[in-house]
Amino acid sequence: MMLSSPSAQQRSRRLAQWGCVFVLVLGVLGTAAWGQQPGKPQVLHIGTSGTLSLSASGSKQEGAEETLRNFIKSETSFENDLANQRDWAELAEKMASGQLHLGVFQGYEFAWAREKHPKLQPLALAVNVYVYRDAHVVVRQDSKARDFAGLQGQAISLPNIGQAQLRVFLEGQSQAHGKTLESFFARLTNPDNVEDAIDDVVDGVVQAAVVDRVSLEAYRRRKPGRFARLREVAHSQPFPPPLVAYYDQVLDQATLQRFRDGLLNASRKERGQRLLTLFKLTGFEVPPANFNQVLAETTKAYPPASPGGK
Repeated sequence: MMLSSPSAQQRSRRLAQWGCVFVLVLGVLGTAAWGQQPGKPQVLHIGTSGTLSLSASGSKQEGAEETLRNFIKSETSFENDLANQRDWAELAEKMASGQLHLGVFQGYEFAWAREKHPKLQPLALAVNVYVYRDAHVVVRQDSKARDFAGLQGQAISLPNIGQAQLRVFLEGQSQAHGKTLESFFARLTNPDNVEDAIDDVVDGVVQAAVVDRVSLEAYRRRKPGRFARLREVAHSQPFPPPLVAYYDQVLDQATLQRFRDGLLNASRKERGQRLLTLFKLTGFEVPPANFNQVLAETTKAYPPASPGGK
């Protein structure tokens, strides 16, 4: 099945990418600039595959980026710039050419990019309780739907919580049934939090909601009675999580190790804990043994529509 560009992709990736980029700098907190040495740039160039802003407003985006640049400068003594690329393909190309030192990808985007650029490497994975992300579609117990196909023509809630894989899963499932996401469902709502999305299912405002495992488990703990009125009709295979990546031989190994160590230790620092909490991450981890397998399975199940597709 071919995946078309999600119309809501800009908002769905905002928190995950902000979290990755902010916590990225923790690896060098409190240090001075390294100075100009081979492989150790004086200006750190960081790219992302989409907008960093928490709002569609251009002025607010500019303010957010300036705040982040100042944060990196004050904490690391590095001059830096943040470059929001057109898409994952442009980000990968600029990393391969050495124009960007580090990149922040959605996990599935990294899987696509690695197909064309095998020298792209994960520096650290952005984790929220579980290493891999997923998607679960829930309905009310009295729903007639028994699988994803049974939801055709109904309304579904897709919360805007920085979980881009949720939309990717819905896109892929809709296309497997010969439809686009917008034509498969009668209505698509985008509440700002998971609790509202699931409450709307229980209350009959929509017939289904797509959420991740962590959010679903949190809802079960908070509202066990309402959770008991739900059941699952579909779930995804594991998705790779958002991650910070580098291109082989663009930065020296000592620099990369320093960044990696900082990311992995972020949860042990007070500043890091605050940022992780803000962006709904529990920490950074190294890729597990089956990471390449998950990348391959993701690309197979959800291939991009084109080299520049999302």
